[in-house]
Amino acid sequence: MEREQELKKLLNVLHRTARSAVRVQWMNAGESEARYAVAQFNKVLARLTELDSSLKNIFDPIPPDASLTTVAIACRQVVSYYEDEVRFEPGAWGFGLGGGVDAGPFRAFCGSKPFDLEEFGNAVRDFVHDLQRRERERRAERRHCG
Repeated sequence: MEREQELKKLLNVLHRTARSAVRVQWMNAGESEARYAVAQFNKVLARLTELDSSLKNIFDPIPPDASLTTVAIACRQVVSYYEDEVRFEPGAWGFGLGGGVDAGPFRAFCGSKPFDLEEFGNAVRDFVHDLQRRERERRAERRHCG
């Protein structure tokens, strides 16, 4: 298989593993899910290291007892390492590094980059989290005053 094509496939696996790890973590997954994700990450990293020996100086395998959050972070770091080198077809839902589509009406949100639904979701979650924090602070201040 051509190197770039294999890189795309392996990076797509890592991208999807990161997304799945985050979702499964939200559902309070058990240890077996985390162990499986760690094993898969380590296998993909080993293959990527065969294709690109410089990776062994940058990324380490994940320990077997790592959490799904650790798996997600590690996957995203490896994917981001190749972001400038490997290009994915624009408009491919769920594929590639951004998993995005042409920005269209969302161009104001993402600038010149393709629209990334995952990043948009993260921005919404951050906004809601901040809104909830401010509401808790407002309620706490009200209790102390009266």
